[in-house]
Amino acid sequence: MPIIVLDESVANKIAAGEVVERPASVVKELVENALDAGARQVTIELEEGGRKLVQVTDDGTGMSREDAVLSLQRHATSKIARAEDLFAIRTLGFRGEALPSIASVSLLTLTTRLRGEPGGTRLLVEAGVIKDLQEVGAPEGTQVGVARLFFNTPARLKFLRSENTELAYCADLVSRFSLSHLGVSFRLTHNAREVLNRPAPGNLLSAIAAAYGREAARHLVPVSLTLPTLAITGFLSTPDLTRANRTEQSFFVNGRWVKSRLIGHALDSLYRELLPPGRHPVAVLMVEIEPHLVDVNVHPTKAEVRFDREGEVHAATSRALHEAVASANMGPRAHLSPPAGRAFAPAPGRWPAGPPLQQELGLATPPPAAATPTAQAPASSDLRALGQLHHTFIVAESADGLLIIDQHRAHERVLYERLCAQQGELELQRLVMPLTVHFSHAEADALEQHLEEFRRLGVEVEPFGAGSYLVRAVPALLARQDPENLLREMVTSLLAPGGQAALPRERLLAGMACQAAVKAGQPLAPHELAELTTELARCRLSYTCPHGHPVVMTIAGWELARKFNR
Repeated sequence: MPIIVLDESVANKIAAGEVVERPASVVKELVENALDAGARQVTIELEEGGRKLVQVTDDGTGMSREDAVLSLQRHATSKIARAEDLFAIRTLGFRGEALPSIASVSLLTLTTRLRGEPGGTRLLVEAGVIKDLQEVGAPEGTQVGVARLFFNTPARLKFLRSENTELAYCADLVSRFSLSHLGVSFRLTHNAREVLNRPAPGNLLSAIAAAYGREAARHLVPVSLTLPTLAITGFLSTPDLTRANRTEQSFFVNGRWVKSRLIGHALDSLYRELLPPGRHPVAVLMVEIEPHLVDVNVHPTKAEVRFDREGEVHAATSRALHEAVASANMGPRAHLSPPAGRAFAPAPGRWPAGPPLQQELGLATPPPAAATPTAQAPASSDLRALGQLHHTFIVAESADGLLIIDQHRAHERVLYERLCAQQGELELQRLVMPLTVHFSHAEADALEQHLEEFRRLGVEVEPFGAGSYLVRAVPALLARQDPENLLREMVTSLLAPGGQAALPRERLLAGMACQAAVKAGQPLAPHELAELTTELARCRLSYTCPHGHPVVMTIAGWELARKFNR
């Protein structure tokens, strides 16, 4: 087969396949160009989730007529001039392929006016070919309108998700831009309706409050470490603010939002000792590093980076995170250079004990009739709690031997069976004052579709505008729990794979029970240990939690006797 040189239009479509995956990819490339042009106000307008239109308007430096035409040629860029420049990237965009790639799979309109010039330029481009070029009146800055994305590549078009899903990708992206560019105002509209309006916050904490809610911002501690070649700043959440996924973790390297396994590993390693499995902290971390020590050109969309000295960056990140935890007095000190010979002890205030467990969660009340003992569980009269291990496990004895019980999973099972036993709609407990909870666009969209289902489960919630909702009531059985965490756990269930397609009642009840259950690391009084152990023995399925994880480990009496040669 002979070798041929591809036509320019074909080459551009191949490049588009690498750079432009969906409308959010277009938003990313155009907003990055706006920021590199010094914009202080960026407006993103979408129609039909970006399928029909993506339009980005900025007040940056703009372009001359000649530069506007050149910007549509592959590898034409103002960001680099020599090969050496690739090793000192200080801008967000630099490869010179995004705009021509986008133009090759859309109907593109570019209107721009160079700062200080009397008039502007407008180009109309169809499938990468300039169809019209004229002088126009325009404000200083640039506006790029991308209409009918993938109109000439139907194979790409069919892989786009629903309108709301594509909008959610775009909204999440704009929200992350607002975290990394504190001097820039961002506004996002969809079908002429305002979705996001983020005035320049001026400081990171205000930006996080706007993105993740003011309540989340109240549970954050600062991160700050400065070394000769890099600096790490940002915020981490305390253990009482967690999420069931990592969507509220954002990492930035030199102002660029990236997906970094290295930074993520340092974060997970620290919080593995602070949080129960399946829970993740909120984190916004900024790494500023000498440009020649990081390669931002390892991925077509620049979503990943490679550090020249990965070991040093990982060590510095871990140090910054540990120092933040230590200064906030919120984690175990055993891994923070403890004095030699000192025994491990949780830091004071690691987890608040709160009111007595039986008052808070009603453990003293008799279980429902449906929650009867089974052959697999020891009878309650045969089970005796002996104590608590590491404020996480209950040590108990029975006729069969020694039992180690995970206190969180045990309480989760007890609460779940009580909730399941309440047929029909759960009894409501109205809040004295409604609670306002802020959600991302994707979370709000999922919640909006299931408000009636939530009401039947005892959670009465109503829209309050701009991604915020009012919680007016919670299930009476869980009345003493944090309403916000309870609602967030349920919404997370919706966003899990297949969550919105099929939403069994049991799945949401399991999430509610998990949120309300006593946590690992929480001290329990002797009578609370006894009550929880007794209630577990009465459950229908006492050896697994509602999510299928083991609750009890048994060491048989004969095994203990053999170990001691008895």
